[in-house]
Amino acid sequence: MDRFADYIALVVAVHGVAVVVVNMTPTPKDDEALSTYRRLAVKSYRALEILAGIITPLAKR
Repeated sequence: MDRFADYIALVVAVHGVAVVVVNMTPTPKDDEALSTYRRLAVKSYRALEILAGIITPLAKR
């Protein structure tokens, strides 16, 4: 469980670098790739919220 925080930090750092690269380059192809990643992240977060609501209804409050 100690490594879990390290993995989360790594994912956040990679995402930050990707956002910087996409914002610095004017190509639509980069924006399209990040858009796909964001859609996946939003869907994953939504699934996590639903799961939390099923397991503990108080998590939604």
